[in-house]
Amino acid sequence: MAKNDNELDQISTTDKLKAFKALKDAGLRVEMSGSGVPTVICESAEQIAKDTKNVRKILKEIRYNGSFGVRAPRKTDQISVDEVKETPNEAQALTA
Repeated sequence: MAKNDNELDQISTTDKLKAFKALKDAGLRVEMSGSGVPTVICESAEQIAKDTKNVRKILKEIRYNGSFGVRAPRKTDQISVDEVKETPNEAQALTA
């Protein structure tokens, strides 16, 4: 037990950033949560199980044994995406 506790204490920010970059390079949408844990945002709640398997595989390849997260999009995530899509249309309407 003590050996595992020491290994978890030794996970550095650099390791988390490497995990973040590896997931981002794999084409996944990733964010760092408030605690600094790389978190993958799935396209839908139904894909969480599938994406979790893919994330584990990617992180195992880079020998990352720290925490990670996988979550579905939030309503606020969708709102911000919709706002970005509406802004160019409004700009086009103003110039026309």
